Amino acid sequence: MRIVRTKRGARIVEDDVIVSEIVSAPGPTHTLFDALAACVTALAPGPRFALLGFAGGGMVAPLRALGWEHPVRAVDLSREGERLFRSLAGDWAGEVRVDEQDAAAWLRGSAARWDVVCEDLSVPSPAGTVKPYVSFDPLPQLVKRRLAPGGVAITNLLPLPGTSWPSLIARVAHPHRQALVATLEEYDNRFVIAGNDLPDAREAARRVRAALRGIGSSQSGKVSFRTLFR
Repeated sequence: MRIVRTKRGARIVEDDVIVSEIVSAPGPTHTLFDALAACVTALAPGPRFALLGFAGGGMVAPLRALGWEHPVRAVDLSREGERLFRSLAGDWAGEVRVDEQDAAAWLRGSAARWDVVCEDLSVPSPAGTVKPYVSFDPLPQLVKRRLAPGGVAITNLLPLPGTSWPSLIARVAHPHRQALVATLEEYDNRFVIAGNDLPDAREAARRVRAALRGIGSSQSGKVSFRTLFR
């Protein structure tokens, strides 16, 4: 993992993959983190937000720009990214709490119910940066149990050599009644948005694109949605 300083802040890069884009003021990052943040603000039913995999907190600046004033509760195995985030973020970051722990153990050890859980874990491997095994077992089931009624789970998926997209997507979506898949024009990532009371793909796209336009993100016209199952 390396830290690259930019005009607006810094980014954390791993195997040429941007793990986090940190800016020093609320606003768009013009990366996939804007789209993740817009999915939270446009599709989540309430304020209780858990982030699995904080890295450098790349979602926080677009979240705050989108008007999300609620606390951010996060967990990560390392505090290195959090230290970088704290060095760049000011009072605008609001309440951001990061626990240093394994994500599955963190969920098991808490009785909290979340309106939205965003899973953004990744690990280096000989094949490049990929999702850890825990993202497929047991996290999908644990996340489902920890959602409040009407809660939404959002998973940022990365490609895995030798495994098809349909297989990867099905493994994180299967505990839920409904699921959408978001595709990003500039990235290989897929977002799986799952829950029990989701809008259809057309309405989800409308909401998320409108949110991105509202903060001037370059990603506003570069995200599309399809229904996985309803």
